[in-house]
Amino acid sequence: MIRQKPCSFKVEKSDSSLTSFAGLPLIADLAHSCGLIKQLNAINGLWERRRDYSTADHVMSLALTLIAGGERLDDTRLLKNDAVVSELCIASVPSANTAGVFLKRFSHRTIAALARAALVPAAFMLKRLKTATIDIDSSLIESDKEDAAFTYKKFSGYNPMLAWCPEAEMFLACLFRNGNASPQSHILETLKYCREQFNGDTHLRLRSDSAGYQLKIMDYCVAQGIDFTITADLDTSVRDVIAEIPKKDWRLMIKDGETILFAETVHAPGVTNLRKKLPAFRLIVTRKLSCQLELFKNLFVDHAIISNFPAECSTEDVLKHHNARGNAEKAIEELKNGFALAKLPCGELAANAAYAQICVLAYNLVSLFKRAALPADWVSYRIKNLRFRLLCGAALVVKHARNTIIKLHRNFIFFDVFDRARWAVLSPELFGT
Repeated sequence: MIRQKPCSFKVEKSDSSLTSFAGLPLIADLAHSCGLIKQLNAINGLWERRRDYSTADHVMSLALTLIAGGERLDDTRLLKNDAVVSELCIASVPSANTAGVFLKRFSHRTIAALARAALVPAAFMLKRLKTATIDIDSSLIESDKEDAAFTYKKFSGYNPMLAWCPEAEMFLACLFRNGNASPQSHILETLKYCREQFNGDTHLRLRSDSAGYQLKIMDYCVAQGIDFTITADLDTSVRDVIAEIPKKDWRLMIKDGETILFAETVHAPGVTNLRKKLPAFRLIVTRKLSCQLELFKNLFVDHAIISNFPAECSTEDVLKHHNARGNAEKAIEELKNGFALAKLPCGELAANAAYAQICVLAYNLVSLFKRAALPADWVSYRIKNLRFRLLCGAALVVKHARNTIIKLHRNFIFFDVFDRARWAVLSPELFGT
């Protein structure tokens, strides 16, 4: 029963080694076990001379701050004064000003190296996949930074291109672009980069919105044996094909309580820049009643998907697969809000691009942690749930017989989960070490 009046208490300082981030050493140990720390320290070109902090110190201090719930460079102060972080994660956390200077040191080459490091946690999941989907999408980040450009949504900001793999629940790429970048640009280059991250035995699938409706992308997928589903532009040729679909071919589907008509036909998109004629692909059309019955407006709203999925995949299966793009949008939303990608710290594009890669690194590290160290029913938890249940718990840090001990309360209901995760992140079998 809740108290009927405010309770009276005093606040005092203590010299005891206390922490409010008892779970962060689990993440730090996982970073060591998977080889991330070694990869970060191998990045050359960031230092003119030896300094007090290594590249891994800077990157991991920011990554752990984001994982713990921080949203600004200044939030690293909480980790700097935390007992468990200084004892078991990073001996000396750089200050916010030092972190800002570090981000401004990045060039195109070192950002690319940091992007490769962000894929280290993903590598252990990707190599196990027999079939993998590459979701490519861009996202707008509103910002008033001095070099932010005007976006097509009529606000200033940035427009990063992101690639996500739902089977591994990892981000494969983050190409940080200014706000005026075209949504259609860099998709093919991103796809090629993502394809290089898989072994030759993995069957790949591309999933994209209408920004990916480009002949060169479809041509590349055909040449490389990549199955694709892409939202088609309703240009004149596509509309003509839809108009020729016989009425008897339309079928009904109930989706989210809404009745939708759907049908399938074929469409040959055209000729590539190399004058190479592409084959005819499957064109799947969905049609629903317009919400607004206005004069001079169509009664129905059509959406089309172009695909080269094999014939044994039914129309419904292709639709279901393509509509699962919503999971990628949720992952991007988690990256922006759960890992603070929407809170860009710097006024320069390169510095913010480096920060974006650290956000991706933090996301991938947590995703690997969930799959490698936590119970199966914890895999679907978002970072907010992990903080509340495991990562941001209170504990006492003591030293005994040259060992550092994290003392959790005896009534901590997830103690067994914490203890199993502690051994799992150090398991030699996990990474083959």
